[in-house]
Amino acid sequence: MRGAIAAIKADFGCLLVATLFVIIMASTIVFATIFTPPAHNAFV
Repeated sequence: MRGAIAAIKADFGCLLVATLFVIIMASTIVFATIFTPPAHNAFV
């Protein structure tokens, strides 16, 4: 168990970057889904 915790601490930077990337991607999809205007809009 201690080895796993040490490995997680050692790899925390990479894990944090990956987590932030997933969160940003999900929020981008949500933002696009909510705020995208209708398809018949001439500017789309």
